[in-house]
Amino acid sequence: MKYDMTAIKYLEPSFLPLAKNRKSYVCPVCGSGTGQKGSGMTSKDGEYWKCWSCGQSYSKVELFRIQNSLSYEDACIGLLRHYGIVPTPIGADAKQSPVWLSREQMEALGFFQGGMQIGNPDGTQTLCDLTSLFNEDPAVYYSLVIARADEMIGKYETIFNACGSRNSPKAGLIYDYLGELFDDSSYQKIKQELVRKASICKSIRDLYAKRIKGVSK
Repeated sequence: MKYDMTAIKYLEPSFLPLAKNRKSYVCPVCGSGTGQKGSGMTSKDGEYWKCWSCGQSYSKVELFRIQNSLSYEDACIGLLRHYGIVPTPIGADAKQSPVWLSREQMEALGFFQGGMQIGNPDGTQTLCDLTSLFNEDPAVYYSLVIARADEMIGKYETIFNACGSRNSPKAGLIYDYLGELFDDSSYQKIKQELVRKASICKSIRDLYAKRIKGVSK
């Protein structure tokens, strides 16, 4: 499946770390740009980026694919989402399943193995396939995902607020739970990850809120 990549054609590859010179980007192939004299990757047109150490030249899609070990199609989807753009398939017959969620979205929602954990009256949980849930009742499926998105947004915001002050005992407990070293670098990394996941859940919630209106009429 092909996607319209026009919107990101001349954007900076902000998914790559900045090189030491703060003017170019670290090459995901050879790592150039991490050293004191590493030149990293630069571009003349903003579309293709060349590494002056290994000599390779890549589009942003290829760079994103290499960095995240993805297929080309998944790289297109992931890159568009990185820039906050909804992936738009090219062609009238290129329709996605209404229950399609990327790996990143599944992780943010806490889903795994393509399914959702549904609570039972006895306190146990059953893993239900997303497609089966949708086929049984689309409105119920959308409601369940919206509820899960709200739940995870609350969870991420709670953890974010708990580590709002990295010098507090509560923040230390959060770091111990996440298995991160308690330093400035990991502190910022965790906070950025929490914000990113909460943002993904909010996007899914808003999208599904629109879809449920369509199937509830």
